[in-house]
Amino acid sequence: MKSSLIVLVTLLSFVLFTKSAEAKVLPQAAKSSGVVTKNTGGTGINVTPRLRADRRAVIVYFSNLQNAKSVSYSLTYNTSEQQEGAIGTLSLKGSPSLSQELLFGTCSKGVCRYHTGINNAKLEVSYVSKSGKKFIKRYKIKV
Repeated sequence: MKSSLIVLVTLLSFVLFTKSAEAKVLPQAAKSSGVVTKNTGGTGINVTPRLRADRRAVIVYFSNLQNAKSVSYSLTYNTSEQQEGAIGTLSLKGSPSLSQELLFGTCSKGVCRYHTGINNAKLEVSYVSKSGKKFIKRYKIKV
C-alpha cells in the first residue's frame, strides 16, 4: 500500500463538477457477481470498487486511464464517533490501469488501526478527460 497517497482527513465539503453519475451500490453489497461501472462513451475511464476480503478497505481498480488528464478520489464514511475519510490523486504516468487500496482506518510506521462501526460510506472519483470535460462517479459502499 502506498501510504503516501492516502491521507485521512475529516471532509467538510466537496468540489462539484459539471457532470455526475448516479450513486452505485458495490456488487458485493447487492449480492451480484456483476461489475458496477459507468463508462462515458469510450472517452471515459472505468472505475471498479471492491471491498477487501476482510472488509477493512476498499480496493479501487481504474482502467482506460489513457483517456484522462487527471484523476482524484475521496472516500468518506462515518464511525460511531466522527466522520472519517481518505483522499488522493493518481499519478498518470503512462499506465492505462492502476489500483488503489483505501483503508477504513489509519496506518503509521507499519501499524494499522482500523475503524469500527462504519456506515454511510461513499466513494467519489472525479476526473478530467483529455478533451477537458470534468466528470464525477459516485458509489455507495455497504460495509
